[in-house]
Amino acid sequence: MSEDIRERKRKTQVTPESLGTSTVLPRQQTGLLKGLDDIFYDFRRSFDDLMRPFFPRSTEPFESVELPVKYPVTDLIDTGDSYTIKAELPGFTKDMVDVQVNTDSIEIKAEMKDEKENKGKNYLHRERTYSSVQRMIAFPEEVISAKTEGSMKDGILEIRVPKKEPKIEEKKHKVKLK
Repeated sequence: MSEDIRERKRKTQVTPESLGTSTVLPRQQTGLLKGLDDIFYDFRRSFDDLMRPFFPRSTEPFESVELPVKYPVTDLIDTGDSYTIKAELPGFTKDMVDVQVNTDSIEIKAEMKDEKENKGKNYLHRERTYSSVQRMIAFPEEVISAKTEGSMKDGILEIRVPKKEPKIEEKKHKVKLK
């Protein structure tokens, strides 16, 4: 390789690929070809953005990729003097669930880790699974967090949180029109 070519390669600026961008950069062209290249470049970039949650790419070989957070199906029921929260957490036990309540919100977290190992004469097979869910719900009124009660059965978490000042339902009065 000639000295001139080596010198040009050394002076070439190389920028690292950023997460979610296409490896193909648009060529510098003019007119109609530039317009077409811009359209396809935008398409490639938007396609990369669309596919990033399913196929995360990293620029470093050992860079950790943050997993998406799952939200459990949750119901918030106003029973007059308290709120009842029901959350579906299939596959989780009560030991895996963490519930924290303060005067204006509740946070439900559950995390499951499992590792299986199978050793043979000439092989080692390992499987690791990880699953987590998280949900935070704001209460419309202030609650008494110290009196919260909860139970879990068959993957259904049920929590009862009393209100600080329960609303008294007023009876409807019929108004006679004159």
